[in-house]
Amino acid sequence: MSAPHLTGGCACGRVRYVCDAPPLVQMICHCRDCQRASGSAFASVMVVPTDRLDLTGGPLGSHAVRTGTGRTLERRFCPGCGAPGAAFRPETPAITFLHVASLDDPSAFAPTLEVWMSRAAPWHPVHPGTVKFPEGPDAQLVLGPIAAYFAGRGA
Repeated sequence: MSAPHLTGGCACGRVRYVCDAPPLVQMICHCRDCQRASGSAFASVMVVPTDRLDLTGGPLGSHAVRTGTGRTLERRFCPGCGAPGAAFRPETPAITFLHVASLDDPSAFAPTLEVWMSRAAPWHPVHPGTVKFPEGPDAQLVLGPIAAYFAGRGA
C-alpha cells in the first residue's frame, strides 16, 4: 500500500484500518437504519475502494439489514466493543462505506451531500454546504465519482 489517506479503528483498539486511497464520496445519511446504527441523528460516511482498505484485528462482527430501498446493507463492527466501522452492499463489493466516527482524524470529513432528509430529526441542524435529497441521492452524484475513479484505475 502507498501512503495512507485514512486511518482509524474501533473504540477498544482491537480493529484498525488503513486506506491508501482518498474517499470517493463523503455523505451524511439521515435514514432510520443509519440513525439506529450510529446511535445518533445521522451517519457520516466516506465511500472508499474496498481493495485499497486494509483491516486488521478481525474477524469483524456483522449484521445485514434490508434498507428503505429494499437493498441489503451489511454493517460491520468490532465484536469486542461493538463500535461501528464499515458497511458494504453485497451487490457493490468494490466499495466500502467507512464510518467517519471511526477515523483517527474525523476532521478530514468534508461531506458534499445529505440523503434521506425526509427522515432527518427536526431538532438537529443540517450541514449548510451540502446538496440535500429527501430520499436517496441522485445516482450520478454517488456513482459518477466512483465510476470515474475506477475508470481512471483501469479496473
